[in-house]
Amino acid sequence: MKVTILGTGTFYVDLTRSAQSYLIEVDNKKILVDCGPGTLMRLSEIGLKTEDLDYIFLTHFHPDHSSDLFAILMGFRLKEIFHKGEDFKTPIICGPAGIQDFIKKLSHVYELPAFDTYSKVEFREYQESMKLGEITVKTFKVDHIAFGFKANAYALRFEFDDSILAFSGDSTKCDGLVNACEKANLFICDASFDKSQTALAHLNTTDIGEVAEISQVDNVVLSHFYPETKNIDLVAEVKEKYSGEVIMGEDLMELEI
Repeated sequence: MKVTILGTGTFYVDLTRSAQSYLIEVDNKKILVDCGPGTLMRLSEIGLKTEDLDYIFLTHFHPDHSSDLFAILMGFRLKEIFHKGEDFKTPIICGPAGIQDFIKKLSHVYELPAFDTYSKVEFREYQESMKLGEITVKTFKVDHIAFGFKANAYALRFEFDDSILAFSGDSTKCDGLVNACEKANLFICDASFDKSQTALAHLNTTDIGEVAEISQVDNVVLSHFYPETKNIDLVAEVKEKYSGEVIMGEDLMELEI
């Protein structure tokens, strides 16, 4: 199982950090997890087209994790118009309940109502366990409250052979997160805050260390960075509570499980 980190940023992006997005390559499948702003550019940097993707998973609907999904789908919609008769593959879109309606509503907000009757793309709402051939994907509801509103947010767990890859998405310390990363070989984690900060929206480094230690995770990759933590040693803070390896995530970093 190979993971390419496409984006480690948030709403704050720059030349070195795009927004949240990760590419999994496993069992001859290419799976995108989240697609915040900049995902299309990062995919082009590694030589992939959107037609190369088999699945796209959204951890939740916040735009730093989802905004390029609309651009991806519009690309397919326009290709169908401009290249009539040309056959092309589209990825299956997986996400929280209401994922298809989310895209339809966005299309009206953007004044591009292109998906009311569009059937080229398949949408699947999350179940507790989903099969993608030999890959098992498990979904775990997590706590993520921003601006007083509780998001329909999930952590994701991908299992293939003896390999386990987990994503926190945006989460606080909760049972769903602990269960999602239990004995994971690699846990890619929301590292928004240093240990001095607490909030209902994100983890801090103390939370990360405690969750990873309790769940017996092999390796933790930190991501979802805000500029406020740029000069703080987040890795050292996580290791105050966690005995495994901690990696500072970087855009276009490749990891093997």
